[in-house]
Parts: sequence; structure tokens; C-alpha cells
Amino acid sequence: MRGGVFGKVNMSNKINVISLPKGNPCQIIDSAFDDEGGIIGAHRHDYFEIIWCLDDVGKQSIDFVEYPSKKGRFFTIAPGQVHETAELTENYRMMVFSTDFLENRPRHQRMFNAVFRSHDDQQPYFDTSNKGLAYFEPLFALLLDEFHQPQTDWDLIESLLTSFLRYLLRFSIDTEDKKVVKDARMTKVLGLIERHYRSQRHVQFYADKLSITSKRLNELTKKHVGKTITRLLHDRILLEANRDLLFSTKTVKTIALDLGFDDPSYFGRFYRGLMGESPAEFRKRTSK
Repeated sequence: MRGGVFGKVNMSNKINVISLPKGNPCQIIDSAFDDEGGIIGAHRHDYFEIIWCLDDVGKQSIDFVEYPSKKGRFFTIAPGQVHETAELTENYRMMVFSTDFLENRPRHQRMFNAVFRSHDDQQPYFDTSNKGLAYFEPLFALLLDEFHQPQTDWDLIESLLTSFLRYLLRFSIDTEDKKVVKDARMTKVLGLIERHYRSQRHVQFYADKLSITSKRLNELTKKHVGKTITRLLHDRILLEANRDLLFSTKTVKTIALDLGFDDPSYFGRFYRGLMGESPAEFRKRTSK
């Protein structure tokens, strides 16, 4: 193990930006034994984080959406996401790792995408069956033990963590509020939104990319995620706006222009219509 639980903390608009300690590509944390624990207030980090809930107490807010903790639930949080923990007990475990520790290794890519694809088309967590505990518990114990060795074997950590994530996928269960998207067209349209939400706001653009009608596209998105294509676009724009309002010193006018709004006053009306407050009011409220 090297350094503290977390490394560099950078402050931006009073929101922590967390990095792993230099030389530590991964951290394994058990709240029962780690006095430093996790980070409770609103923050974001430049690494991947998995939080394993051991009871039903507490909440996780991820990109401004609140989710309850649940025994056997694993929250998956990607770099750059706004994260906040509330009412958490000392009964959780965490695995955090840098963006290149697993993601850039070809043999892990498919598995890695499956674990963190929740940020594209489903809720950012996995609920798991009781059967999985027989695998999770010993693997986590091995991870924790190796992490605390005087000379940590990072290759061994990588192998154990990869095994843990594979078992996480194997023993995950679908619930009513977390339905897996299996339609390849839906995955494609979400990718298109991610690439073009700043410049393309017309439904027809996305329909043409999928070679279907606008009506069929809306039917597709409503079936899989319960939202129209327009609502998905608005949600993505709003998410980026909120991130900028929280983490940057950009003016509201600059944020509007960066998001493709030629008229900042129209952006203000758009924002208020979705959030119930102006961009300036949101920034003031969340920076207290």
C-alpha cells in the first residue's frame, strides 16, 4: 500500500476533485478497518470507483440522481461523474482504480465495458444474488490483503480485480428499476447522443443515422429507457451544464455557447424549464 486512502484533492467551486496517490493505480478499502474511509461530500474523481453496500442504509447521488443503498448492491462510478454519499454507515467496501489499470488492456475491454456501460443505458449499479457472496467475500479478502502488503504486487491485484468484476457480472440480477438494454440500435443512439448533443438537437438526425423514422426512434427509446429522444438529449445537455456550473469558473454565457446555444437567454429559459431555477441560482445553491 502507498500513501493515504486517497491522494490529491483539487478544489473547484468548493467541490473536491479527487485523484489516486501517485504510484497507486488501485485502492482496496474496507470501511470496517480503514479509519480514513471514503469521501462523503459532493466530489468527482479521475478514476473508476465501485462501492459495495453491505446493508440498506444510506444513499448515493450520481450525476444529480439519488439512489438508495441496498445490501448486495454495487455502485459503479466513472471518472468525471458528480458523486455524493449521504447517511452512509461504516459498513461498505470500495475498489477504485485508474483509467488505464484495466480499461486499456484488450483482453479486459469487453468485460470492462459491460460493468461500466450502466452509465449509458441503465442505472449505475448492479444488484447481486446471495450466491455471489461465496465468491465476492474471498476475492475481496485476497485483494485487501495484497493491497496492504509492503510491496504490493499490482499484477496480482489486476488479476484478482478482473476476476471480481467477472463474478459481479455473473451474479448480477435484473430488477424492475434496472432493465438491461439489449437492442444494439439503442446502444448506438446513446453513443450518437454522447458525440453530437452539443451540435445536433433534431430528432431526424439521429433517426437518419439508424435508418429509421423519427416515430420509430421515439418508440425505441421509450421502450428501453422510458424517454423520448428529445428528453435524452435534454438530459445530456443538462448534465453537462450542471457539471460546468459546479466545477468550472465559466460564465453562464460561456457555458451556453459551449453547449451550442447561440442565445444565452434561451439557454437560461431552457435550463429553468428543466431545473426549476436559473443556472446562476443552481451555482449559488450548490457552492454554499
